[in-house]
Parts: sequence; structure tokens; C-alpha cells
Amino acid sequence: MKTALTTPVNSNQTTQTSQLIPASPTLVGNPTTWMRDGYSPTEIILAAAILTSLSIGGIATVIVAITGLVKTLVPVMVQPTRENKK
Repeated sequence: MKTALTTPVNSNQTTQTSQLIPASPTLVGNPTTWMRDGYSPTEIILAAAILTSLSIGGIATVIVAITGLVKTLVPVMVQPTRENKK
């Protein structure tokens, strides 16, 4: 005995689509919360820029100080003393 399942075909059928992947909630919070809690992207970028400029300024200061020290000491070390000339 053969049994077959058949579905009637209706020429007026419409296709209904559904969303298969649910939309993920946005992870971006309220900017007022960022400012209140202190983790605003703008604040982070600004803090990184300030710290970078301060560290570069500190490195530049050390380089200038070492250069000044070398300029002062090298002529004294290279110059022969008067007692050695006599």
C-alpha cells in the first residue's frame, strides 16, 4: 500500500520571508554614560595624545640635555692642558 502526502497547490499563494538571523543589539551605549563613567572614545584618544606628546617632550628634553653636556665636556677633554705643552 502506497501512501503519499500531497499538498494542494494554490495559484494565489504568496511567499512570506522571515528573518533567520536575529538582529544583534547595538553595543554602542549612550554618550552621556561614556562621559559620566570616563570611557568616552574621545577622552581615550585625547588622553593617549596628551601622554604621547608628554613622553616625546620628555625624550626630547633628555636628548637636548645630553647634547649640551657633550658640547661642554668634549672641548675640555680634547684640549691639551698647559702643563703638557711645557
